[in-house]
Amino acid sequence: MIATYIKISWRSLVKRRLFTLVNLLGLTLGLSAFLVLFAYVASEWTYNDFHVRKDQIYRLGVIGNSGEANIYLPPGYAATLEDKFSEVEKAHRWAEYLANGLVVIPESGEAFKEQEIQFVEEDFFETFSFPIQFGKANLNAPGTAVITEEISRKYFGTPDAVGRSFSLSNQFGKMDYTVIGVMDNIPDRSDLKGNIFLSVSTLENPANRNGNDWADPNGLESSFVNIFLQIKPGADISGLEKQINALIKNTPGYWEVEVFLQPLTAIHLAGSLSDPYPTFGSRASVLVFLAMAFLILGIAYVNYLNLSSASILTRIKEIKMRKVLGAQNWQLAQQFMIETLILLGLALSFSFLILYLVKPWLTDILGKSLWFGVFSTPGFWLILVAVFLGCMLISGFYVVALAGKHAHGNVTAAGKSQLLRKSLVVFQFVISISIICCTLVIRNQLNFMQDRDLGINIQQKLVIEGPEDLGEDGKSKILAFKQALASQSFVQAIGASNAIPGKGFNFKASGIFPMVERPEDKDKTYSILIMDEKFIDTYEIERLAGRNFTREEVEAGWTGSKKLMLNESAAKSFGFDGPDDAVGKYINWGDPYEVVAVVKDYHHMSLREEIPPMILLPAESSGYFSLTVDADQIQSKVEALEEIYKDIFPGNPFNFFFMDESFAEQYQLEVQLSRVFTAFGILAIVISCLGLFALAAYSVQQRTKEIGIRKVLGASSESLIRLVSKDFMILVGLAILFAFPIAWYAMRTWQMDFPYKAGLSVTTFVLAGGLSFLVALLTVGIQAIRAAWANPVDSIRNE
Repeated sequence: MIATYIKISWRSLVKRRLFTLVNLLGLTLGLSAFLVLFAYVASEWTYNDFHVRKDQIYRLGVIGNSGEANIYLPPGYAATLEDKFSEVEKAHRWAEYLANGLVVIPESGEAFKEQEIQFVEEDFFETFSFPIQFGKANLNAPGTAVITEEISRKYFGTPDAVGRSFSLSNQFGKMDYTVIGVMDNIPDRSDLKGNIFLSVSTLENPANRNGNDWADPNGLESSFVNIFLQIKPGADISGLEKQINALIKNTPGYWEVEVFLQPLTAIHLAGSLSDPYPTFGSRASVLVFLAMAFLILGIAYVNYLNLSSASILTRIKEIKMRKVLGAQNWQLAQQFMIETLILLGLALSFSFLILYLVKPWLTDILGKSLWFGVFSTPGFWLILVAVFLGCMLISGFYVVALAGKHAHGNVTAAGKSQLLRKSLVVFQFVISISIICCTLVIRNQLNFMQDRDLGINIQQKLVIEGPEDLGEDGKSKILAFKQALASQSFVQAIGASNAIPGKGFNFKASGIFPMVERPEDKDKTYSILIMDEKFIDTYEIERLAGRNFTREEVEAGWTGSKKLMLNESAAKSFGFDGPDDAVGKYINWGDPYEVVAVVKDYHHMSLREEIPPMILLPAESSGYFSLTVDADQIQSKVEALEEIYKDIFPGNPFNFFFMDESFAEQYQLEVQLSRVFTAFGILAIVISCLGLFALAAYSVQQRTKEIGIRKVLGASSESLIRLVSKDFMILVGLAILFAFPIAWYAMRTWQMDFPYKAGLSVTTFVLAGGLSFLVALLTVGIQAIRAAWANPVDSIRNE
């Protein structure tokens, strides 16, 4: 029986070619979009799931009176928590990127500038599931390292580098490390990144800190590590939080914070939309993508359902005949369900083929690699089977019920059928137009952030990353390098700093007060930027009052000169009446520091962040050298700069970037959202218009005789086009009215996360609606024009 149904269904699909082609194309596009977005969502949702002890691992954090969550804590708490609380099996200090620097391989003399070097506990690899390929992973001795296979091949040309050594030069000076283990490369779906892992016990020896006493791994003053706790199974997490709170509130400087324990499984997307703790990803964005996946699939299925109901009249004779022969309704439903299954199966096959073909471009469009392994999981196939079963059941019984009423001449049923088709068309276009509106709003917000005046000039800025290994007489080399750069005719200005716009600050500091302390100053923090006397002028930062740093103050450093600058926000935070009032006054940072200038607020970071209170400090900086250069023949100029750099800083790799490009990288999330909404907005409107095209063709076919008679009686082509198009355009217009408030609410909610908003322009929504209306009009118009231009004699004779 099933074989017979399949044979009949196949013949029926082949016979109705237009119906089959439109539905197959629509379902294929819908399923392709569904698969891509589902893979993206699965990638995000399964971050950190590969850790065997993931349900036992928690990240420690604190929330201050300001409500801001902080995950950087003093490292000394780790040992205390492990000793004081029986629920804590292990406490891990994770000092991310603290050891970044210059790696030199003694055997080959090659040098590499590495940006993912971590300090970790000796038993880090016992808690976290990063498999070791060769050697061991117990970092219990200073000067030991575990590296990834990728790094092993890069440095030593072999996957097994156990026993080999390298030297590392960074802020802690120069030190030799021995490789004791080689691990698998870090999975993409891991928030804990790294390619070189060093023993944190290395920093316990003051000689290995190069004067950076703040980096004492047992200290309680500086906050520079993440602390991860491995909790015993079954422990009361809420009770443990309360106990840790009681402990920390008795610690000087930390008594006004609230401790939280964030599950490892929640550090990527958070535990809920209202979760206030820091995360690496966006739960809201993932839920939007998941909803978009099912909505686009829904649009494609609505097309199928709509066309099925529209073509009922052509199948009434078939249904009557089969009923006469004794077929029951459930048997008729089976026939339509099998047709649906055949189309869905073909569409799924084509979708996987499309996915394979476009796979190389998906990373660029979505901004990250996808986890296609989800398609081999039972969960995915359970969801797909549930979707397919739902579609089959709805199609089978809905079409049979509707056809039965038509077969008995039920006028009310026919009217309801037409009303349902119109409702489904409106539903499709509401979704499509909403996505297009959201796309335009996201692009407007992105353009607003990229084009807004930052308060600094980042154009024509070439930034050279400073050397990690200065060797002896580093200050003289820095001065010599800057003088050599300044001698180049194409270098118009040069400034040095230890942090750079778009890449963060040097550090954040608290415990800084006006000379007359106020209670409200206790919880305030300030973003610190260290620079030389040329940095302000190079970036054309406006001074509202005061003077620049002098060369003598830069040479003495901020601790020696006791001088600093404030931005406007910091001046207000300290209670000064204005820029002129602040200049010449002092603030208390352990010692009195004189304010020599107040600069205008500028966007040091992206417009996703409010301008923070900033303190600018003088020092001989070598982290970054910012040059204002002519853009002509830039390649030859870069080669000249590289020659100077390698001559003065031999053994250090020459790395550079352009500030405008680097700054724009901060908006990758918005760029990604814009690309996704653009791609899938176009796809949604295409799928909707496919259905509209087929429905218009069906409508023209049903009204062939009417159109022929009207034309014989003198109706113009324009009036016939209006006749055919009017009803469809009314439906699209109604969809626009429904879509606008939905998109407005969604985008208003989305923009609430931005301190600087582009706003919601009426023009944006009118443009989205106008484009959608025009596309729909062209789609229907093609069929209307064909009907209007047809020979009326043929139409009447065929009828």
